[in-house]
Amino acid sequence: MHLTDVKRGFLGTSGIVGAGIPTRRAPPGPAQIRKKAEVVYCFFGDGASKQGAFHETLNIASLWKLPVIFVMENNGYRRRDDLRAGGRNAANGEPLAVKAKAYSMPGVTVDGADPLAVYVAVGAAVERARAGAGPTLVESKVYRLSAHGNIIAPPGVPLHYPEHEAITVFGKREEYEAALRGDPVPRFRATLVKAGLLSAARPTSLSRKSRRKWRRR
Repeated sequence: MHLTDVKRGFLGTSGIVGAGIPTRRAPPGPAQIRKKAEVVYCFFGDGASKQGAFHETLNIASLWKLPVIFVMENNGYRRRDDLRAGGRNAANGEPLAVKAKAYSMPGVTVDGADPLAVYVAVGAAVERARAGAGPTLVESKVYRLSAHGNIIAPPGVPLHYPEHEAITVFGKREEYEAALRGDPVPRFRATLVKAGLLSAARPTSLSRKSRRKWRRR
């Protein structure tokens, strides 16, 4: 979680995800003063939208018309419960993008497992930001295929959650297996092959090269 690369414009992440949202609000200010068409991307999960820092940041970003794209990854689950237990919007069946309404900014919901749909939604938000119209909240709905925290467990370290919480907490094995079948990586690979932009053998070749490179590290 604690990664930073200022030279490349990556200002870092925090173990307390919601607490890092305000730091993504600061960079656009100097960019506006310098009159540069820079746009800041702020990524966080649906759980972070329950914190006060989220609401305070969206308010000031909208007030000052800052060129920020707030990308909320909505995977439907928190650490020990589902989304409905943590917010009234979800409990009412509303998209979380409606939170943007309170701050007079656009809120859009997109299929996060569809790279092309994400490209279109975020591209429109970028154009709006560069035109001086201010920020946008993009809710990216995508199922998390790993149990909470498991994806960052180093090799040899036992997984804290042996299975996804959809299975261990809610008993929704069919839901999880359906999500596995809808894995966006092979789906997009098939889209590229069908469009003639990628040969059927190329993904396998790239995967093998990547594994060999990883083993050498």
